[in-house]
Amino acid sequence: MPVMASRRNTIQQLSAILAAGLASTLVACDGPSREPAPTGTPTTSATATTGASTPSTGMSNGQTYTVTRKTSGDATPDGKGRWALTVDTISGGDAQVADVFNQAVQASAAQQLDPVKRDADPEGTWTFDTYPQIFFGGASVSELISGLYSHVPSAHPVGYLSTVVIDSRSATPITLKDLFTDEQAGLNRLSEQTKLLLPAAMGTDTTPMPDEPGNQPIEANFANWIPTPSGLEIHFADYQFVHGSPVITVPWSALDDLLAPGMTALRQP
Repeated sequence: MPVMASRRNTIQQLSAILAAGLASTLVACDGPSREPAPTGTPTTSATATTGASTPSTGMSNGQTYTVTRKTSGDATPDGKGRWALTVDTISGGDAQVADVFNQAVQASAAQQLDPVKRDADPEGTWTFDTYPQIFFGGASVSELISGLYSHVPSAHPVGYLSTVVIDSRSATPITLKDLFTDEQAGLNRLSEQTKLLLPAAMGTDTTPMPDEPGNQPIEANFANWIPTPSGLEIHFADYQFVHGSPVITVPWSALDDLLAPGMTALRQP
């Protein structure tokens, strides 16, 4: 049937997007395992307690959704590796939006786990956990998923980061290529804005910041973003610039002339 074919195409598109973006999200970080500090304004207050499902609600494109926090866990056959993949899923509202969003966030968390299981140090034990934050906008439903791999006796855990942005009008993913009329022009603008905004986020006085690998106008440097009423909220990986995961919000006014038709709706609360 045409609807099912369209849905299969959408899921295939999501898988390709997530697989392409995951390679840029692996970062090293110091310190103990922890839940990342909140960034932006999540619309659910559910905690990240393993196994808990705490419903909340959110609205997008005139549809009301129920949010449920779900955790799936397992272990390696030898018991040395254990993981808990926690994501925020939605139900109600537009069923196709909910279906595409839920498959996307579950795939995003699973694709963070895949390289961990493949590359985990066989000596010692390890754990991997994800921590989600869900965001509703007038035309989108988005989720930030932070993952943390901790190996004993290694000194440093390893962090992962990925985002999912679904257009709640069409039940399709939104990428930077979709966001801008010209993706490279958009990346150039994000690079310029990062050099202006990131120093304050990192507490430094060097403005604008000099050219660095982390602020070059390539998709991998800006792959993790969430649309908010204030602007494009960009999450940078730990050690992409310094220790820590700084966040900036590029105002819509700095992007208006580059947005693709229909994308101005992403600023709607």
